[in-house]
Amino acid sequence: MSSWSFWKAPSFWTALIAMLAYWDARALTGDFVYDDAGSVVKNVVVNGSVDWKEAFQRDFWGVEMTTAQSHKSFRPITTLTLKANYLLAQWYEQKQESRGNHNHNSSSTSNKGHPPTVSFHVVNVMLHGLVTGLVTRATPYILPNNVVSQLIVGLLFGLHPVHAEVVSNITSRGELLMSIFFLVAFLSFANTRQATEESLHLHPLSSQRQRWWQRLLGIYTIPWICMTLSLFSKEQGATTLISLVLWDFLKYHGNVWNLLQKLIQKKNYDSTTTTTTSQHQQDTATARQFIVRTTILAIQTLLVVTLRYILNGETSPDFIEAQNPAGFAKDRFTRAFSVCWVYCLYIRDALWPYYLCPDWSGVSIDLIRSIKDPRAMAVVALWYMAAQSFWTMVIGGNFPSSSSTSAAAVSTKRDAAVDAGQKKKKKKNELSPDWWWNDATLRQVNMSIWAFAFSPFLLSSNILVVVGLMKADRVIYLPLFGFCLLEAMLLEKFRAGALTMRTSIENRKELLFWAAHFFLMFQLFVFCGRTHERNVAWSESLRLWEAAYTINPRSHHTMYNYGYELSLKQRYTEAEIVLRPIGDPRVESPSNTFVYAMVLFNLQRCNRALQLLDDAFEVIKEKRKEGGPRNTDSHLNRTESNLLVAKAHCTDDLQERGRVLYQAVEIDPTNEYAIGLATEFMKKLEQMNLL
Repeated sequence: MSSWSFWKAPSFWTALIAMLAYWDARALTGDFVYDDAGSVVKNVVVNGSVDWKEAFQRDFWGVEMTTAQSHKSFRPITTLTLKANYLLAQWYEQKQESRGNHNHNSSSTSNKGHPPTVSFHVVNVMLHGLVTGLVTRATPYILPNNVVSQLIVGLLFGLHPVHAEVVSNITSRGELLMSIFFLVAFLSFANTRQATEESLHLHPLSSQRQRWWQRLLGIYTIPWICMTLSLFSKEQGATTLISLVLWDFLKYHGNVWNLLQKLIQKKNYDSTTTTTTSQHQQDTATARQFIVRTTILAIQTLLVVTLRYILNGETSPDFIEAQNPAGFAKDRFTRAFSVCWVYCLYIRDALWPYYLCPDWSGVSIDLIRSIKDPRAMAVVALWYMAAQSFWTMVIGGNFPSSSSTSAAAVSTKRDAAVDAGQKKKKKKNELSPDWWWNDATLRQVNMSIWAFAFSPFLLSSNILVVVGLMKADRVIYLPLFGFCLLEAMLLEKFRAGALTMRTSIENRKELLFWAAHFFLMFQLFVFCGRTHERNVAWSESLRLWEAAYTINPRSHHTMYNYGYELSLKQRYTEAEIVLRPIGDPRVESPSNTFVYAMVLFNLQRCNRALQLLDDAFEVIKEKRKEGGPRNTDSHLNRTESNLLVAKAHCTDDLQERGRVLYQAVEIDPTNEYAIGLATEFMKKLEQMNLL
């Protein structure tokens, strides 16, 4: 490809626009927020406390995979990229200090001595641009090969606000890397398959002499390597080869009935020409080759997934019901309808990305417990549409009478002819009667839904395994590709229809044409504004949780984080209102009681604080008796130590306060917060000559 062709490529421009959408100084130099403390700052692999090789023995949070406390999120590729960023940030910071030009900007100051975040954010933005470019390049293998479709899909994907949680959040880099390897695997597979089919139909007699190593490399080797790298970047990458099989099946066979007809055709044909016999033989060979490819790809997937399962060790992730009430619901009706209602919410976010929030745990989303719940109808409608789409993959679809709907006629030759025919220029106002709904369109719809929306989402769907989250924007980062394909397909249908309408309805033709363009431009404009808003929100913890509390004020996790950030800004009255529902230790956690008690202390309401603290100590005793991975001695000791610090603040007697602080340090000698306060208290007593 020449340099001029590169600049003309739609993928270049969509990638550039996607990066520019997130290129904001406040966001690029923002704080470590949300889970960044665990994945970057406190991660012993990333911060260099242990050797980098430990990335292959520890989970994404730096905990050894074999321990019960491990989250079992084995992502060494992602961890090592974060470590590289950490080293780069440290090197840059040291270089600035050596030159004497080190300026304590907002990032370095707010991050309390940790490396600046700019390199982390820049890499995330560049990776998002790369994903957008790959999405644009992948579009012609699914939709008709024209620049307009590629631009629509690329721009919709690159500018969609739901991606802010992935691009702006350092911890979510796994989704970016997983998507890159997924798309590279698809491009390698699709390009090789398409070249093979074109060679088969252009040179049927010489097709057997094709270079076998090209097929081995493009269909089996590169996709398998990319699938492995994708899985070790984020667990959802395990479905990479499944998506390739679905694309292959739908692209070149369409439905199960068509595939079976090709497989069971008789060897001798009662035909007047040898061409028909040759074509039937090719169809049968193509179907058998598909079965062989599917078997090999399935074995490759099982091998990597088995290895990944072994790495978990003898323990499983310790998820609790509060993280995912729908997935852990005991009643089957409640579980099925509630989980599928979350799917409906994801579709809503794809169409109208307003209700975006980093946390949907606990009581954030009401469960569907009865068929009388109005939301149950939306779930039933979703099931109906999914069943209809799935059924068309079994027996095919119904098309206008003028369309070639015979399943036997839908062969590999016809598939290649469809792709080739889309490249030919048609006369103006000339369009077949089945232009709106035909076999090619059905295949494109099913590919978008099953290969690129459902398959990458499968491991987050609570179908195969119950996951540790109710709903999260980040899990539909790659699946959104399927939604973008569907919208691009719809807009192209309107555009094609407007250009080919009869002249007798010229006014409606022009109205439809400009309405489609106006809708797309308005949507992209809204997406840009919302993306900028979400990008800036992720630059600072207070902004993030303030926005989250506005969207989802029912989440206890959101209440805690927003109230905590308000207390850091000494906005104690607001913090007390936010934290009040979760201040009781029996409602959520004694950790919440500590923050709430400190807020009450600053509001001079120590009587109420002491009552809650006494209850919290009782809860800790109960948790020590319960035991379990979440009630380890180290965790409970730290919580009790913090509670004792809060109690010391509300103790007027100096002798008693000293005793409580001493007890706080004694329970957890690693609690720097308690040690600092105890040391400061001792110095104060010395100044008062009380020691």
